[in-house]
Amino acid sequence: MILLKKTQFEILLPKKSDILCYDQGKKFNDNVIKIFKSLKIDILYVRLEKINILVAIKSIISKFFDFKQSLKNHYIKNYCYYSNPKVILSTSHLDNSFLYLKKNIFKNYKTVLVQRCPYKNTDFNINKNKPEIDQVYLFNTKSLKIINNKIKSKKFILGSFNNNNYKINKKKNGLILIISGYKKNFETYNPNENKDYHLSIFYEKKLFNTIIKSFSKKYKIRILLKPEVKKNDFLNFSKIDKKYVMTNDGNPYKWIDRSNLVITLKNGTMGQETISRKVKNVEIPRKKIKNLNRFYIYNNKFDEVKIKIFLLKILRMSQKSYFNRMRKFHEDIIFFDPGNRLLKKNLLNLINHR
Repeated sequence: MILLKKTQFEILLPKKSDILCYDQGKKFNDNVIKIFKSLKIDILYVRLEKINILVAIKSIISKFFDFKQSLKNHYIKNYCYYSNPKVILSTSHLDNSFLYLKKNIFKNYKTVLVQRCPYKNTDFNINKNKPEIDQVYLFNTKSLKIINNKIKSKKFILGSFNNNNYKINKKKNGLILIISGYKKNFETYNPNENKDYHLSIFYEKKLFNTIIKSFSKKYKIRILLKPEVKKNDFLNFSKIDKKYVMTNDGNPYKWIDRSNLVITLKNGTMGQETISRKVKNVEIPRKKIKNLNRFYIYNNKFDEVKIKIFLLKILRMSQKSYFNRMRKFHEDIIFFDPGNRLLKKNLLNLINHR
């Protein structure tokens, strides 16, 4: 009932569409609308953000004739019937309703999955019946290996969809950019129940102060917050001078491109996107990450001197030397496709041949 208080309701039936964006992902959906502005785009919300009343009523009725399918799948099926999309596009790799869409909805819709974050083997805990998706667009070769035996599909290496939407600016500005992982709710986590989160935010604060103290005289230091984080919350927690802290307007790439070095704290998308934009990146996680050996890692001990020496070495390293070293980790490196040309071309072909 609490969720429904925030739910918007639609009365009119869905209009016909060329592309149906499956699930709420505002940034992704907005970019799809910009890229395919000449086409009819609709959004299917599956987490109660918006409900079409007529589709919901029909779904409740159809549920009585097919109890095997969930009410959610009935709603998706009926929504697609009215929207009649040529392509159903999603980033929801953890949603079995999308993964098995072609099986559950008996119509020849073209389905497309676009990777939005690093995949793990445990992400695809599927049954023996492999999902079938027409096209899957992936970050890199590593992601391809993970998904290859999990899903029946035609697979493409696209890189990061969000990253590809922003042109690369090669002009550097003597900047060290630190990507913060801080969230307000981390402060309230019980350290006995959420030890990793609890320790990570205190580690982050200590690391940031070390970098500022060691490098702020020679370099511009900036800490980039997550989009949903309020600057005052971070400042109150970290006690770091506000001149070093920036809020995130949804386009971190303009700051990445100006940087001589981007520092991340875990094996997330931002670090991989940084390397794809030909900017040096290092990860300095608090905890050793299994199978991540391309960056400096230490175990359970905060060594200020070693951190300073390591970062100084990376800052002095030439672009050519750094990226020559990255070659041996080619499976991890994200591809960069300016403007998502590959995705645009292939989706238009799908639409035009339906």
